[in-house]
Amino acid sequence: MAPDLEILYEVSHRLLHGLSGLTGRISVDRSTRLLAFMDETIIYFLARSENVDRDLYFADRDIRSILDKTINDIILCLVDISEECLKKAKRNIPDTYRDTILACHEFLGEIVLKVAPLVRHRNETIHQYLKVNWQNIVTVKSKVPSIKEFVETARVVLTEEPN
Repeated sequence: MAPDLEILYEVSHRLLHGLSGLTGRISVDRSTRLLAFMDETIIYFLARSENVDRDLYFADRDIRSILDKTINDIILCLVDISEECLKKAKRNIPDTYRDTILACHEFLGEIVLKVAPLVRHRNETIHQYLKVNWQNIVTVKSKVPSIKEFVETARVVLTEEPN
């Protein structure tokens, strides 16, 4: 892994968990940390998946592991951001990841319909269905614009002052 990508991933991970390697505790709310983590993780995923084709994905265990884990991180972060939107609106959090994202339709609009199906790709990837994992990489990569739109819409909802 290129040193700059390692640093980017480490900083985003520390930011998500409210830590800074140099300054100690950061006083940033969970929503802000999740949004920052997602921004950094999308950059990381796109950089790591650049120039990776199906053959390289299957041949290189490290690349496969990195991309699979990053898909998991992206999708779980979508769920966490959705939970934050629901908490802000004092709504209950559904039992499934997919339903959690879909429950935000009222606040985030139609974009939830584009990203909620990604949960299935996370489940397949995590359970190591190797033959479909490459297709999941391709699918998630193609959905990055929708993921970014979801994040930007959620950023607006989560940063607006309550009425």
